[in-house]
Amino acid sequence: MFGSFLPKNRIGKNAISANRHIDKMSGGGYNICINCKRFKALCDKILRRKNLSQQANELFDNFQQLTPSEFFRKNKQMLGFTGKIRSLTIVFHELITNSFDAAEEAGILPEINIELKRIDKEHYILRHSDNGPGIPEDFVMQVYCSMFAGSKFRNIQSRGQQGLGCSGCVLLSQMTTGEPARVISCYQEGDKLKGVKMKFKMDVKKNKGMLMEREDFPAEHTGVCIELQFKDVSYSMAEQGAFEYIRRTMIGNPHAKITFRDPSGHKYIFKRAANIVPILPKEVLPHPKGVSADDILFMAKHTDKRRYKSMLTSSLSRMSNKRVNEIEEMTGIDMNKRPKDMTWAEAEAIVNCFKKMKFMAPPSNGLIPIGSEQIEKGMKQILKPEFIATLTRKPVTYGGGVSFIIEAGIAYGGDSGRVVNEQRKSEIMRFANRVPLTFDQGSCAITEALKSIDWKRYGIKDFDNSPITLFVNIISTQVPYLSTGKQSVSPEPEIVHEIRQATMTLARKLQKHLRAKKAAKEKAMRSKVFEDYLPVIIEEAAKLGETGIPEYNQVLAKVTKRALAELLGEKVEEEEEEVEEDALIMEELDEFGYAVDDDHSNLKNIEEEVPEYEEEE
Repeated sequence: MFGSFLPKNRIGKNAISANRHIDKMSGGGYNICINCKRFKALCDKILRRKNLSQQANELFDNFQQLTPSEFFRKNKQMLGFTGKIRSLTIVFHELITNSFDAAEEAGILPEINIELKRIDKEHYILRHSDNGPGIPEDFVMQVYCSMFAGSKFRNIQSRGQQGLGCSGCVLLSQMTTGEPARVISCYQEGDKLKGVKMKFKMDVKKNKGMLMEREDFPAEHTGVCIELQFKDVSYSMAEQGAFEYIRRTMIGNPHAKITFRDPSGHKYIFKRAANIVPILPKEVLPHPKGVSADDILFMAKHTDKRRYKSMLTSSLSRMSNKRVNEIEEMTGIDMNKRPKDMTWAEAEAIVNCFKKMKFMAPPSNGLIPIGSEQIEKGMKQILKPEFIATLTRKPVTYGGGVSFIIEAGIAYGGDSGRVVNEQRKSEIMRFANRVPLTFDQGSCAITEALKSIDWKRYGIKDFDNSPITLFVNIISTQVPYLSTGKQSVSPEPEIVHEIRQATMTLARKLQKHLRAKKAAKEKAMRSKVFEDYLPVIIEEAAKLGETGIPEYNQVLAKVTKRALAELLGEKVEEEEEEVEEDALIMEELDEFGYAVDDDHSNLKNIEEEVPEYEEEE
């Protein structure tokens, strides 16, 4: 009778235990009460387990799987959209870098036009167009509406590496205004030039686009134009604003041309300083020192090679048959086995073997730096300094097997530094693969390295209040960013060391310049004394000779410098005719298209602004 109360899925030990209790109950009245209590406790235990099982099932009734778009919709700060100023700057960053990458891959000198129109307070329309190869119609919505989709998921040097940029901008626009994205794409298909105009929104549930309108567009040249609307963002001329981002971009990318019209109607033309398209980087195989057991096992499961040996030599750099034979001797693993049969223990043994072996540094032909000459051109044309020095270091590695190159530059005087309350202060320009890093400066390895230098020993007594600009660019296939916002570099010891060495080398050159400047000032003071007393000597000599005082001003102006040099025993240098060059890379025009003079420029005496951050930050 009691057995019928037991759940069918609980028959077994519980049922046997219950039957035993029944037998004891039927054996005598003395133990009936005790046995009943035990039986009741057993039943309660069974019912509790059943209830818990029901609760667990009910709990997992709400189990959901988020798409990448849904995740970033709820966590937009992970894309860098954390403040009003920063959010707009990040949008500029993502669109510009994608245009650069596309144009350079097609062998085209980038030319970008940006127009930012204010609709209301903190409400803007952004129109961005480029002269790149365009996007085929079938890929337009994939580019702008699918998270983690793109062509950059390779071990190759590129500005973007996560496939989030453009789609993140569309997501932010949709979240703040509800308006669709509008895209015009003109591209080459065979011998024909095609154009398409599309209007679409992002379906965050499916992580793809929803087409709303489509029509053919008469294409005259290749390129892409995108129009987006944003609210709760702010345009600023400050250090972390969109304008400053463009200005710094031109230093790291002197081969580009950018025309920008700001919300006030002013038009800024950043001219091209170099006419050479950068060499395209090559994909680099992983280095043995930089892989894990999981990486080796993943390679083995997805390779088309038939043996361990061929899989390792084709998938890793600096890996030869001789090296594979050494691994076989050290581990005892048969290198002729099928890769798909590889076990975790074997992968782990191979990686441990890598750690004990010495390998050549990773090949550096996959890293394409800006180049010292190009950096100097960019800094000269933007900053117009009195002194400049640039340097590109040799490739080295971090993390055991990831190669990188550090490029550095120092500019002093002129427009170097940043203007805060009518005073020039020091400025740090951080770059990664030619891309300016304008936020999260305090946590960045570049800042850490530069701040750790004792600048007093190089003649800079007050670094923070000196008219100096420091430029640092890290080139790598795997820049170790601290977050998906890609604004701060991890302080890897090797990276910090290389930045310090490069900057200190340039600082010694600046020190020589400052010493020469000081010596020239002292020389000028001595020359002033010479010029003051020479007329007196001439007048007194004329009186003694009882002759008239000759006209000596013009002669004095010509010979003073030479005479002083000879008097001081210094080498006389012949003056070289200075050739005036067109150093203007940026032209500012007002809303009517007229050139703007310095008194009416938007760039005069820019105050430092602190970006506003949202509550979630």
